[in-house]
Amino acid sequence: MPVLPEEITNQSFRRRWRGYDPDRVDGFLARVGSDYVGAIDQVATVADDGARARSERDEMTGRLDALTRDVRKAGEQIRADADADAAAIRARAERAAELILAQAEDAAAACGRQAQALRAAAQADADAARQRLEHADQRARQLEDAARDRWDAVRVQTEARFEQLQIAERRFADRARQVETALAGLRNQVGLLEQVQRAEQLLASVRTGDADSADDHS
Repeated sequence: MPVLPEEITNQSFRRRWRGYDPDRVDGFLARVGSDYVGAIDQVATVADDGARARSERDEMTGRLDALTRDVRKAGEQIRADADADAAAIRARAERAAELILAQAEDAAAACGRQAQALRAAAQADADAARQRLEHADQRARQLEDAARDRWDAVRVQTEARFEQLQIAERRFADRARQVETALAGLRNQVGLLEQVQRAEQLLASVRTGDADSADDHS
């Protein structure tokens, strides 16, 4: 059984010879009783605080349980909404993918047709270019043959002309020699004429001198 505060305060002891000082013992017991009362009050306060804390804890536990249930319900609702949104998004994505696939197939078909048209045009251009090349090759061979024939004709004409020039050159040389021979003959004739003229001049002077002498004698 616990000791009460008043038992400490009202406690009395038998007196004995040469024992403790009664006043000091009574004062100490009074102090102990007062402190014991304070301790009991503190214990009661702590007990009350503990009770309030337990009550608050129970209340918080209840609130936490309610909040947990609300959170669980909200999570389930969010999960359900997310699943619904995901299903809707998946459906829209599938429809968009089908539309994109259809557009891609149409574009691929159009590209295929365009590629075939371009291939046909390229083949036609290649055939035309091949024909032009063959025609150009044939024309080049014709021009080469014509140039070869022309060169042969020019060469023959040039050789004939060269022979004619050689003949003309020989004839000119012969004619030049004949002219030189004629000039030499003319020079000889000119020399004879000069001699004749000097002789005639001498004869004339002689005749003139004889006439003057005859006049002097007469």
